Amino acid sequence: MSKWTVEAVAQIAQGTLIGNSDLEVQGCIIDSRQAQGGEMFFALPGEQVDGHDYIEAAWKNGAVLVVADEARFQRSGKTPRTPEGKALLLVKSVFIALQELAKAWRLELGVKVVGVTGSNGKTTTKDMIAAVLSRRFRVYRNKENHNNELGLPLTVLNAPLGTEILVLEMGMRGLGEIKALCDIAQPDIGVITNIGTTHLELLLTQERIAQAKWELIEALPMDGIAILNAEDLLSVEKAKNDPHSTLFYGLEGAFAQPHLAGVQLRPWGALGTSFDVCFHDEKTTANLPLPGKHNVLDALAALAVGTAFDVPLAEGCGGLGELELSKMRLEIRSGVFGTTLINDVYNANPVSMQASLQVLKERAGENKTVAILGEMYELGTSAESGHREVGRTLAELGVSVLISVGKLAEEIAQGARLAGYSEDQIEVTATREQAIIKARDLLAQFGPGTWVLIKGSRGMKMEEITMHLERLGI
Repeated sequence: MSKWTVEAVAQIAQGTLIGNSDLEVQGCIIDSRQAQGGEMFFALPGEQVDGHDYIEAAWKNGAVLVVADEARFQRSGKTPRTPEGKALLLVKSVFIALQELAKAWRLELGVKVVGVTGSNGKTTTKDMIAAVLSRRFRVYRNKENHNNELGLPLTVLNAPLGTEILVLEMGMRGLGEIKALCDIAQPDIGVITNIGTTHLELLLTQERIAQAKWELIEALPMDGIAILNAEDLLSVEKAKNDPHSTLFYGLEGAFAQPHLAGVQLRPWGALGTSFDVCFHDEKTTANLPLPGKHNVLDALAALAVGTAFDVPLAEGCGGLGELELSKMRLEIRSGVFGTTLINDVYNANPVSMQASLQVLKERAGENKTVAILGEMYELGTSAESGHREVGRTLAELGVSVLISVGKLAEEIAQGARLAGYSEDQIEVTATREQAIIKARDLLAQFGPGTWVLIKGSRGMKMEEITMHLERLGI
């Protein structure tokens, strides 16, 4: 196997080629500034930025081939001059060409593919799976959460020669979307972390969410393996009528007996968790640099994938100990006035919010705790109840103070009140700026040793609160 030539790309994409057909290409970009040399630049039209305006820049920065919409140049009657040593491929749809090329490259690589989806923890699980499998294989994965109809094919096309396993996170907002991603990725193993209420606004019922997630399992070949959470009722119920081999992982085994189980969880280091892993007659200890049962469950999913690829359990646990996570997930940072910040602002839903609150209390011990919580999106008709459920958990855990951010997040405060939380423990703010002022005053009062959790949905941009609480002088 070797790099593709421009001519080979043109044949797969069924486009009109202008320029040198013998040039070799590998990798792809959609931002002309990211060119390093030898890539394909896909000139995707966007709502605010049109890639066709950056064709010359892409060539100048090192891209070899530009893939562009032929209709764009038919309308203008002009075709850009192709520099020497460069090529232009005109296609009916840049987006479709990207996906078709990703399908072809996945087959060209001859890799095994692990697909990962779920309502919570899929990005963390994807990172953990890569860490486990990297002990024995050359692994490539999505950057951050590049998990949609654009990000996934870009990930596949950027997988380098020699890749043995692709670990691909798959997101969805509706029925048919994971199926479309699977048409590109053709997964051999499917992991569903859980089936919760994220995207309820779009899919209306949890059963429809389950149906959408299950598209990953339905896409597996008959010898494929479904790796499922034994603590998740809908996953266990769906598995009963599915023909694929199933490997369950879990802690208590609430709804199915785990094939791979985690027991005896205990704190490890500043924010880590140590636990024992049991698989058949084998037992070993894992030291995970993350807190909380939810992260242990994700780690068990990763170890289960490892067993499917014959990675010894001890080696897989070693991989978890060297885990590199995507940014903005349970990051520990030094805050103002000697405080400790938990920056967990990547995204939020009721389950992940409650899990992070438990981590806050677990790690703070007897110290003061402050939860700065923003709105949670895409909960549909469960928006009010979901926010109130978080408030109820916060009150039951005994968090010292709640600072809510945004109109929807006022329901977190209301849920806490209904659970007996005192009014003088609640600060309701409408904006991040107001939350920063309240937090600054509060942390000055509480002083050193205080632990602070900052969390909210991605659109809330809660990282700006973290940034300001780090920047303030002591």
